[in-house]
Amino acid sequence: MRYLAAIGLFAFLAPAMAQDEQAPGFVVIDLRPSEEKDGSGLIPLSGKCNENVFRVADVATDPMKVEVLKEDLKWALGPRGKTLTVLNWSIYYNKQVQKTGGGLLQGIGVQGYSIPTKEEEKKKAGSKCSQKESAGGWYQAKELESVYFPLISEFQGTFGGKPINVRLVYSPQHKLEGKFAGDAGDAEALLDSVHKTSEAVAVAAGP
Repeated sequence: MRYLAAIGLFAFLAPAMAQDEQAPGFVVIDLRPSEEKDGSGLIPLSGKCNENVFRVADVATDPMKVEVLKEDLKWALGPRGKTLTVLNWSIYYNKQVQKTGGGLLQGIGVQGYSIPTKEEEKKKAGSKCSQKESAGGWYQAKELESVYFPLISEFQGTFGGKPINVRLVYSPQHKLEGKFAGDAGDAEALLDSVHKTSEAVAVAAGP
């Protein structure tokens, strides 16, 4: 999966790479608040609407996600001579499900989990409160591509003064340990979500 994501990103950035034999200087300014940078593993969100929703700490990947973002985008955005400013960027691990009719991950099936139909997913998966009431990491059942708990990346920043807002839901294709404290599978899924965020930022920045 990580290999395929890298291939996809390479194909996305290849036209820009062909224009320059060497990577241009690319400035990324990280202005996120300290609570988005600090901590280790999973940091639980507070409030009744945010039970079982966690912010994944920067140190869960090596290199950390802002450095990965910069490396991903230096060929796509670097030649424009503009600065990318990161104002807010958190990746959340959301283990929350709606309680109507039981939880999403029930029964006996692949790796002990059932594989619900799309109709069942609409009834059971997803955040239990509205997006406005959620502190972060909100998702809907229709955004899932697997039966496993998703990672939600929420990015806000500017590129050359232009506002950039990106939100994506990443569905792991296998069960994660879900601690984000050194497990290879957790790190791989997290890096995949970072690479997809990079692609979305490049698209949002425009031609």
